[in-house]
Amino acid sequence: MWTPQDAQEYDQRGACIAKEYTGPVPGVPGIEQNGKLTQGEDTADNGGVYLALSALTEDLKQQGKSLDDKDEHGLTNLQRFFIAVGAKQCDQVRPEAARTMILTNPHSVPTLRVNNVVSNMPEFQKAFSCKPGQAMVHATPCRVW
Repeated sequence: MWTPQDAQEYDQRGACIAKEYTGPVPGVPGIEQNGKLTQGEDTADNGGVYLALSALTEDLKQQGKSLDDKDEHGLTNLQRFFIAVGAKQCDQVRPEAARTMILTNPHSVPTLRVNNVVSNMPEFQKAFSCKPGQAMVHATPCRVW
């Protein structure tokens, strides 16, 4: 059952997501993303990547493997996972279309859908040896689910 405390916690975590996604958008000068407009989808993106990572971890475990195992190119399964997360959002959008998307679409632009999600994840930081203070490490990470 959803308690008043649960609702308050959800609102606080959601506000973190909204704040994180509000601001200038790389490659689209003069326009800002409205994190409240995209909060629902941004929350889903964040939760979805955690869910996918959990599923991968379990699948590898059942095969007697781990996220730290390396492939023939020296990449760990964890690194390959995050490369796939980024590749999923590879997209070329004309600046005019990006402006329309930013102003009207409840989905953030692809760059934010990747960078903001993974910058909140200690697993990403571990995979690529990111340190506090670097661009891909949020000082105050957000997580709803």
